Amino acid sequence: IYTADLPRQYSHFVYLMVFLCNIILPVSIIQSMVYFRKIQDIKIDERHERILPLIFTTTCFYFCYFTVARSSSSAIINLFLFSSTLVLFAIFLVSFFWKISIHMAGIGGVTGLTFFLMQYYRADIIFILCAVILIAGVISSARLASGSHTWLQLLAGYLIGFSLIFGMLIKFLP
Repeated sequence: IYTADLPRQYSHFVYLMVFLCNIILPVSIIQSMVYFRKIQDIKIDERHERILPLIFTTTCFYFCYFTVARSSSSAIINLFLFSSTLVLFAIFLVSFFWKISIHMAGIGGVTGLTFFLMQYYRADIIFILCAVILIAGVISSARLASGSHTWLQLLAGYLIGFSLIFGMLIKFLP
């Protein structure tokens, strides 16, 4: 929705940075940690094993925000990337004491962004919001069925993602 108004070269740069910093680098780092036996496996089921991968992933997200923000004037994209970094940092802090769903924090953030865009642009994208909420249900059901999380861990992750993304966007954008 929003990137349609941006110059093509800039939107490609943003997509590339997000893909590299938020997918390729974190997955590569986690794979390396498994290879060097810093964590048991890629699922990272143990709460204490999440700390180091979260440090690296949060750093990657911040690098993405920093790089994109230096080359952009898009307040929404910059604030979304910064807020995503805050979501990961919050999960990092919580992980010292409790296991929380990173998957649900991610889809909660996407829900928060979609809800914000509906309000900010008065966009008629209720079908997208419904699809995102449906995907959240599928993710939470899968995480429950696999025994990876309790419903409280799923809810907490979703609420952290939603509230930080939506809250930051609604507070800091005119």
